[in-house]
Amino acid sequence: MKHFIFGRAKNIHIQFLRYFFVGGSASVVDLLVYSILITVVSTHYALAAFLGYMFGLSWNYVISIAWVFESRHNRLKEMLMVFSIAIGGLLWTWLILFLLIEFVGIDAIIAKIISQIIVLFWNFSMRKFYVFH
Repeated sequence: MKHFIFGRAKNIHIQFLRYFFVGGSASVVDLLVYSILITVVSTHYALAAFLGYMFGLSWNYVISIAWVFESRHNRLKEMLMVFSIAIGGLLWTWLILFLLIEFVGIDAIIAKIISQIIVLFWNFSMRKFYVFH
């Protein structure tokens, strides 16, 4: 348990568990911003998804470089790589939201939670194997 919490994690299983925890907290940030924009401000789900995703991404990146992954690149290159992967994750999010909301008729917030679960695997694998390998 001590190894899970403290020090650098080189083991992919420990990294995934840490990323799952960090991603969970970033998902809460993302979902909170999204939900407020949807319910209070009446923002369209696509714009709310973008803004929530960007807030969550920022939170995730800062905590991930401090606790999950070891940086292998200069900071600017790393940030550009993470941002590129995030664009892919955002596109997946939009596609999933569109399908679930427009075709299946699922509530926008439930659809967002489903999209977050699916996109988690995209974000982790792309960051692990292309940015922080």
